[in-house]
Amino acid sequence: MSDTAVKSEKKKWSKKKKAIVIVLCVLLALIVLVVAGGIYALNWYCKTADYEVVSTDKQVTLVAHRGMRSVAPENTTAAFEQAGEHGYWGAECDIYRTADGVWIVSHDTHTYRMMDKSAFVEKKTYDELMEMTVDNGSNIQDYPDLKFCSLEEYLQICVKYNMTAVIELKGENNTEYYNEVVDLVNQYNAKAVYISFHFENLQKIRALTDDQVYYLVKEITDEDIELAKSLENCGIDFDGNRDENFETDIISKCQDEGLAMGAWTINTLESMDRLVDNGVTLITTDCITK
Repeated sequence: MSDTAVKSEKKKWSKKKKAIVIVLCVLLALIVLVVAGGIYALNWYCKTADYEVVSTDKQVTLVAHRGMRSVAPENTTAAFEQAGEHGYWGAECDIYRTADGVWIVSHDTHTYRMMDKSAFVEKKTYDELMEMTVDNGSNIQDYPDLKFCSLEEYLQICVKYNMTAVIELKGENNTEYYNEVVDLVNQYNAKAVYISFHFENLQKIRALTDDQVYYLVKEITDEDIELAKSLENCGIDFDGNRDENFETDIISKCQDEGLAMGAWTINTLESMDRLVDNGVTLITTDCITK
């Protein structure tokens, strides 16, 4: 190969390397942006908003969402105690079953958002979960030693304050053990309402108890109405912040069918007024108090 050919080949190879370097730099920059954006999103998601607590004289039935999470970390004994002390009609919670068969309160399947250690809730024993400490939530500095709240502890607090236990059945796992949940409710003589986004869960619980159930939906559809009607003592609990639910007569249609109605998660008086004007008075909230 001549010197000219060698130089030409080196030049060509140099251009290829430049192109590769440019592509790698662009990919690296994109990765950095994605990682940085992910970290920002995680930090944003992990922070519980410290809502300003407001009060109202409206004739409504208020449910404290995950306990009174505006003043204490959600789904903890502290949040449920605060809900009781503020006179809420009910306190809503979310439940999962541990690997060794204990029902505990947690909104997420994983502990990363609320606890100081990471694990999937249903894959750990109760004792293993109790080694973790809550490290996120409203006024966390005032609650340095909070642990997971068991379903039993939650029910005891509800009975203590005469609150209705509003129990969300999460996911579609462990439905064969729902009898344990109902047995605990009966053991503590608690008033209970069961809610779920999974209609099959409500069917399972209905076979075990006559207590009120609510089908959770984001936007109410005719199919949702038919499903709720098919189950005795079943209402619809919908996203009360979605305009779509107010742009048709779908709420009136539910009421005409005799369905009990609730709305979640309502944190402003304006939103609550719109619901009350439409005849919906069962309100789940993070912060509104009577």
